[in-house]
Amino acid sequence: MSPTMHKILIHGPIVIENAIRPLGQLSEEAAEARSKHFRSFRQNSARKFSRLSCYEDVLNRLLLSLDPVLMGMRPTMRKKSKSFLKETLEMLLPMEFSEVLDEEDSDHEETDNGINDLSSDE
Repeated sequence: MSPTMHKILIHGPIVIENAIRPLGQLSEEAAEARSKHFRSFRQNSARKFSRLSCYEDVLNRLLLSLDPVLMGMRPTMRKKSKSFLKETLEMLLPMEFSEVLDEEDSDHEETDNGINDLSSDE
């Protein structure tokens, strides 16, 4: 057994039991999602004359963006919705139930006729 497999299979349950965070929080997806915010804050909202001050500003902006109280106070942008065209609404209107049944019956009759015609040829 390779050392990696040994570590996963033998010591894996111990690591999971003693983990401070759940395994889902250990993935890199959250860090990758925040990298675009980090880049935006660094380019647009941070001081550029010192690396230390730049990272300090970025860290402060990231902490502010994670605060649920502050994010709840932030106004949300609403999308302007447009109404559908008349032709589109006509296509979306449901057919009458009887029309649907009539179409299904006509489909079955065509199929049955095709089968009957094939069997009569023999």
